[in-house]
Amino acid sequence: MEATGKYYLGLATSLYQQGVSVSVVNPLRIKRYAQSGLNRVKTDSEDAKVIAQFCKTEKLVLWAPDKPVIQELQEWYKLKELLTRQQTQFKNQLKSGLNSRVRKVQEKQIQQIEKSIQTVIAKIKECIQSDKELCQSVKLLESITSIGEKTAMDLITFIKDIKRFDKAKNLASFAGLTPQIIQSGTSVNSSRLSKMGNANLRKCLYMPAINAMAYNVPLKRFADGLRAKGVASGKIKVAVMRKLIHIVFAVLNSGKPFDPEYKMCV
Repeated sequence: MEATGKYYLGLATSLYQQGVSVSVVNPLRIKRYAQSGLNRVKTDSEDAKVIAQFCKTEKLVLWAPDKPVIQELQEWYKLKELLTRQQTQFKNQLKSGLNSRVRKVQEKQIQQIEKSIQTVIAKIKECIQSDKELCQSVKLLESITSIGEKTAMDLITFIKDIKRFDKAKNLASFAGLTPQIIQSGTSVNSSRLSKMGNANLRKCLYMPAINAMAYNVPLKRFADGLRAKGVASGKIKVAVMRKLIHIVFAVLNSGKPFDPEYKMCV
């Protein structure tokens, strides 16, 4: 089945519990597969045929549900994101509002949402502390200079289980931090970030990467080396984010805290 938000999850979980082999596929893979066959008709019956052919010819990975504690973490995170968006909307309205009575109601709503956000954050911490492995993973991530408790908890929520990734570059690809190279013949036309990955994971690495360029010794040295070569500022930030996710993989995979004396190649 296609990974359509959370709509697939109930069915996939039910089938898995009954011993049925399940594969959950990125819809983009099937779309590209259909395009490669020059399919011009798009109806439910034709889509079903394409998916059936895709399953027949492609190598599929069997799906298994996340641990209950990971599922709970993701639900808490989604609630926190929803509350944060609502809080931002109220704050934006407050800036443009003129009526004092309306402003009072808006201010009260902002305070209530802030309390709810703090409650959710506390629940996320409780959830992590209830699992020894997750608790240890958060501590390992916090050993990385520029990664604090909040970012560590977010990373664990998105990564789920580091054992899902064989190599650091696979984790970087999952985060959408691998380059997309457009080449024709012997000339490279462009090289840019693919962004075909988990946008939330990529987003939560941005500010830690900015801080790492100032305070994380190996990453600062790495960024300075790129700057000396004339690399553009935006590309340096992306490169540091990619190096940071490699460090995240190394720390979680080895079970050892970050070594600030680690020498990184430019």
